[in-house]
Amino acid sequence: MPPSITTRSPDFVVVGGGIVGLWTAFEAARQGLSATLLEQRTIGAGASGGLLGALMPHQPTGWTDKKQFQLDGLLSLETEIAELEALTGISTGYRRCGRIMPIRNAEKRRQSGDWAQASRERWPAPFRWDVSDETPDATWLPPAEMPFGINADTLSARVSPRGLLSALRQAAEMSGVTIREGVAVEQIEADGKLRTTDDEIAAGHVVLAAGWQTFGLIEALLAAPAGTGVKGQAALLRPAIPVDPALPILYDNGTYVIAHADGHVAIGSTSENTFGDPLTTDERLEAVIKHATSLCPALKDAEVIERWAGVRPKAAGREPLVGPLPGLSGVSVATGGFKISFAIAHLMAKAVVSLSRGETPDTLPQAFLPENRVRPLPC
Repeated sequence: MPPSITTRSPDFVVVGGGIVGLWTAFEAARQGLSATLLEQRTIGAGASGGLLGALMPHQPTGWTDKKQFQLDGLLSLETEIAELEALTGISTGYRRCGRIMPIRNAEKRRQSGDWAQASRERWPAPFRWDVSDETPDATWLPPAEMPFGINADTLSARVSPRGLLSALRQAAEMSGVTIREGVAVEQIEADGKLRTTDDEIAAGHVVLAAGWQTFGLIEALLAAPAGTGVKGQAALLRPAIPVDPALPILYDNGTYVIAHADGHVAIGSTSENTFGDPLTTDERLEAVIKHATSLCPALKDAEVIERWAGVRPKAAGREPLVGPLPGLSGVSVATGGFKISFAIAHLMAKAVVSLSRGETPDTLPQAFLPENRVRPLPC
């Protein structure tokens, strides 16, 4: 049996071994705090251990503090990853590859001009959203698939989800974080104590970063649900003819096609609000594969080498939940990033650690704070 963390008295206990939980435990350790991470299965067993790794900005029109937060994340993540790779020697497969999206009607072409102009007002140089009539590679996106041109941005990037998780795990452990797999939280007490399948834990601060399962952990304490899970399915393909890993992310009508550094191509994903088994793939994924392979000639005769399914956390109101949980002493949440978690997880971690110390992060949108979004049950 692993040693009881009650006797260790860590400053921080992080629940959840996905992208947000790992960044949070690592950030706590970087700030000189003792930290323990609990994961009920294995590191990356949830949505973070998927295949896509798309790091894409929102459209630059209708600017909000949420979009600014995501932009800050996309801009700062490159440096964070470089430091991780230097520390651990593990490649994360990160590349600022950009993104292209075919335009299929005249109205979308008109809107695209607005997005391009807004990028010049909101994004720092040299990053831009542009409209073009030229494809960067006809085997990636043929002219016939872009009747009104393409949207192209130079801000988007991609990363290997599993590579980044491996680097984060090693960096966290090198920094003194204790990682305990196979330990599930069964109950959260009103005073912030955790009852797990192994022991009862009292820590200086607890951060619930267990993805969509965080909502289940806290639902008995709240007047209304804090969020839900949305299932996604994806696949990994091995092209018959190698593709250039520098190719931009291809996105069309909900389908992503992403060339990775190892020569494989990830495609996805579905967005299923209702589902049975969260970990099985079905005909919905086959439809995505069919769309991707018909869209992209480079995938002709490609072999499907992995099919994957997982559930992403979507907080009620859409914005992530980051910060102290009302009604509980010493408990915070950090979840609900849905499709943008990989781009902002490091900033969510910095914010939740700062908030636990009584500090106020300047860049965290007020809408992310649980005190502005959830109500505890009456005492």
